[in-house]
Amino acid sequence: MKKKWFGFIAALLISILSFGNFAQAASYTVQPGDTLWKIASKNQMTVEKLVNHNKLTSTLLLVGQTLDIPESGTYKVVWGDTFYKISVKLGVSMTQLIQANLQINDPNQIYPGQILNIPEKPYTGMIYMGSHSKKVIALTFDDGPEDVYTPQILNILKAKNVKATFFVMGQQVRAYPHLLKQIHSEGHALGNHTWYHPDVRTLTDAQLTQTVQSTTDEIEKITGVKVDLFRPPYGAIHDSQIETLNKLGYRSISWTIDSYDWSGASANEILSRVKPRAVSGGIVLLHNFKDGRKLDGMIEALPEMIDYLRSQGYEFVTIPELLAK
Repeated sequence: MKKKWFGFIAALLISILSFGNFAQAASYTVQPGDTLWKIASKNQMTVEKLVNHNKLTSTLLLVGQTLDIPESGTYKVVWGDTFYKISVKLGVSMTQLIQANLQINDPNQIYPGQILNIPEKPYTGMIYMGSHSKKVIALTFDDGPEDVYTPQILNILKAKNVKATFFVMGQQVRAYPHLLKQIHSEGHALGNHTWYHPDVRTLTDAQLTQTVQSTTDEIEKITGVKVDLFRPPYGAIHDSQIETLNKLGYRSISWTIDSYDWSGASANEILSRVKPRAVSGGIVLLHNFKDGRKLDGMIEALPEMIDYLRSQGYEFVTIPELLAK
């Protein structure tokens, strides 16, 4: 019996040593005075990585809120390791591993216990925030085009010299092609918001592909632009569906700042939500749909929102520009 236990323990140790020692993810509880920047800096990562990893749709943190801290991205060399073996374990190329470890003079001369950097893999999940490195912010409008609020929004944006991103629905594009042409001709970016605003979590992959591709085709037919941005209605989508859309060439976009304009909020209520949540790299969620007079508050708030954010030093960018920063 003792021999069996000894053999089991020895095998377990060999297994652990052969795989290497990876840094582990950890959780962090928000403390009084914490900000996204403080927490990110403390854990040696970018703010956008912290936000996107935790799928945060608000930049305001609550004391006691738990955040997941991604792995620090290091690997400890074990006996028998070579750069090639490590690259296989990590699922990266030799070139990527070497580029991430330029401090290693000779990749053929590594030793047990040495710490290597794990190459950062391209982020392919939902994007809640762009780069925090420059003071930029993106205004986005969902659900249009339509003929009540869209013309007013375009007039305000033109007067303020602001470019935004419109996530449009296929059925609305077909109904108001002239407004889609105007949005495009005035320099705004376009994104896909499905054909008819379903909760995509209830769709099969085939149904998801159909509603997205038909919308993209309709946009391209009218503007000549083949969009690669997608925002799921309600911001609701399964990770597996994001992967499906990634394979089709789409980047999935959420938001960092919800104005709650869709609720019929007043201008003051909308401004009181947006102003304190403004952050470099932030994405503001706004709407342009026809449902009673629910968006009157947004139309009233929009000019002041733009003036305030500009006075705070923010530059307005489209989502493609934000992702290129």
